[in-house]
Amino acid sequence: MKKAKILFIANEIQSGGATKSLFYLVSNIKNQYDPIILVNKEGYLTQMCDKNNIKYLKVNYKPFATGRGSTKLKKIMKKVLFPALKIRYILCNKIALYKIDKKINMKEIALIHTNINRDDFGAMLSQKYHIPHIMHLREFGDIDFNCFYFKKNYIEYLNQHTNYFIAISNVIKSHFINRGLDESKMKMIYNGVKQNPKAKLKNTDKLNILFLGAIRKNKGQLEIIEALNLVPQNIREKITLDFYGGSDASYKALLLEKIRKYNLQNVRLNDYLNDVEQIMDKYNVGIMCSKSEAFGRVIVEYMTNKLITIVPNQGACKEIVTDNSGFIYEYGNYQSLADILIKIYNMSIEEKNQMENNAHERAKDFSDENNAKNIMKLYEEVLQE
Repeated sequence: MKKAKILFIANEIQSGGATKSLFYLVSNIKNQYDPIILVNKEGYLTQMCDKNNIKYLKVNYKPFATGRGSTKLKKIMKKVLFPALKIRYILCNKIALYKIDKKINMKEIALIHTNINRDDFGAMLSQKYHIPHIMHLREFGDIDFNCFYFKKNYIEYLNQHTNYFIAISNVIKSHFINRGLDESKMKMIYNGVKQNPKAKLKNTDKLNILFLGAIRKNKGQLEIIEALNLVPQNIREKITLDFYGGSDASYKALLLEKIRKYNLQNVRLNDYLNDVEQIMDKYNVGIMCSKSEAFGRVIVEYMTNKLITIVPNQGACKEIVTDNSGFIYEYGNYQSLADILIKIYNMSIEEKNQMENNAHERAKDFSDENNAKNIMKLYEEVLQE
């Protein structure tokens, strides 16, 4: 039996959690379906596709939403350039719609799946070719990235040209229902993360903390730095903290200034790392401090690698971490976070190992295989309609 062809619309920024989620989804469904990924530039995703024999094609489409910028200067520039950026969005997508027929026979496509809710090119293709369309809701857009939009009434447009929306957590599902997306078209399917069945227990008295994520204000690295300053010196000396992520220059400068001010000699800022698996065994604690995380796949990456996980009481974090599989602190309350660090430090090796095992077990609920199975059920539902 011939496999149904699914066209995936990749997000423009090819590094990060959304891209990893797309890659693992496509890897898990390619035995049942014939996936093709549409990209607008080459990079990490296309390299991974080449290595894993996944088909892709390139067309220069543009997203209908973009962040306002993380610094005052960037915000001013984006505001000034808004008319030009909107014209670029309109022209690029018109040209892309024209060129798509030369790249692929759209009559063969059974389903279109947009990977992130900044892109409306999948909805445009659905409108033009009358092909069913599914859109992943992977970010809030407003409260996390303060996006502005080139398309007026985009909520209404997406409702008209999308068969189903996949929300990656309950909190993001509620957020978009409140913003006007059709509740009857909404499905909640948690993100899928590749599991590590060979993860080892971390038998150490020290706290070796890992913080994965772009070094930007909305990711909250400042929270842990401020909390470390409140930890007693004798404990702080036994704590190391490594950040990994692409950085915003002004925010990175602020962090470095705080690190020097508080004399935090065991804190390091490192560049983005594609393969985080190679460093996981060096750490026994993983932390994420975002104010508004739509899912937070890095949390599950920590847990499946048997790291004691610390998250804030914001976004979807509370849906992932339970009382016995990690710690939840009060966002913005540095003392709350400091108290958790002290508590973990004072735990026995046996207590730490128990929590590491609990975290590893909890992570299985968010496996990439479960994610793919649930999404394939939705595919079948759409294709049969």
